[in-house]
Amino acid sequence: MDVEDDIELPYVQTRTIGFQCDPDPLLMENLLLRKEIKELKDQLAEESKRNSGIHRIKDDDSATKFYTGLPTFTVFLWLFNYLCAKSSRMQYWKGDGNTPSKDRVRVSTSRLQPIEQFLAVMMRLRLGLYVRDVADRFSISVSSYSSYFTTWLNLIHAELEVINVFPPRDIITRTMPNSFKDRYPSTRVIIDCTEIFIQKASSLLNQSLTYSSYKHHNTLKFLVGITPSGVISFVSEGWGGRVSDREITIECGILDLLEPGDSVMADKGFTINDLLVKRQCALNIPPFRGIKDQFTTDEVFQTQEIAQLRIHVERSIGRVKNFHILEGVLPLSIAPLSTKIFQTCCWLTNLDVPLVQDDINDL
Repeated sequence: MDVEDDIELPYVQTRTIGFQCDPDPLLMENLLLRKEIKELKDQLAEESKRNSGIHRIKDDDSATKFYTGLPTFTVFLWLFNYLCAKSSRMQYWKGDGNTPSKDRVRVSTSRLQPIEQFLAVMMRLRLGLYVRDVADRFSISVSSYSSYFTTWLNLIHAELEVINVFPPRDIITRTMPNSFKDRYPSTRVIIDCTEIFIQKASSLLNQSLTYSSYKHHNTLKFLVGITPSGVISFVSEGWGGRVSDREITIECGILDLLEPGDSVMADKGFTINDLLVKRQCALNIPPFRGIKDQFTTDEVFQTQEIAQLRIHVERSIGRVKNFHILEGVLPLSIAPLSTKIFQTCCWLTNLDVPLVQDDINDL
């Protein structure tokens, strides 16, 4: 018989002796305190259940934006339903041919519902939470959450990659803002590079390949391209921070997507004009002063114009960095997922409100 079950009785039955005696006041006070604590725990558990998980963001666009980075709860539901439709209602996700077998796991046969799993993954991407923190928030084990995170990340990456292809020329033209159409109508893509910090590897070779002299830290470097309207249209694989802008442009494959007559906008660090000329394309970058004492008036205006238009790629990358999992130093334990994490965060920003909203022609 549980002692807590007898706290309502005026006496305590002693099993070994077989008679009743007056209860010890200290014992009764202890039992009553334990009962109060148990009731408080139950109450807190119920309140926590009501305020956690999907209930935290349901029909609340502000909370949805804060916890997931998606603009509205409707967009959150749309993305979840899209992923479900593409993965046989989440019964079993097998992945594509490039997905390791260990990542092709079941995601619905657990007490945490698929939509809660999806939210838990989005919260880590957006808020940069520790695995233990997210696992505690959703009352699951660390190992279970780690499995969810890897599986969902592979799924989200695979499905968003399909709908975020490099857009054809006619779409670029139809959505081009007047600010580009007036002066740089052939612009196909605006490119820039960005870096994220990673933990220093034990291998001296890897340390050398990932050390960025610009950031003075071990980093991974990505090339990001956007359309003139501000949509991220290209994201490279992650490269060691040692790589130059020219080298990453050559190796990432973006040049193969260009067509004759296209032009690329970039900053002065992209010395790729010769590469573009071979493909009958042009490069628009701020002019170099060279041996001249100062820029001409036309060069000053050209520098200002390109800077005003190039700022959109920096704003776009700034949106990506709002997914705080990319802040700080990325541990080596998730380094193999770093490219998928960065690319996924890039493509998720394309679901946000348009970056360039002024002067866009009506379709």
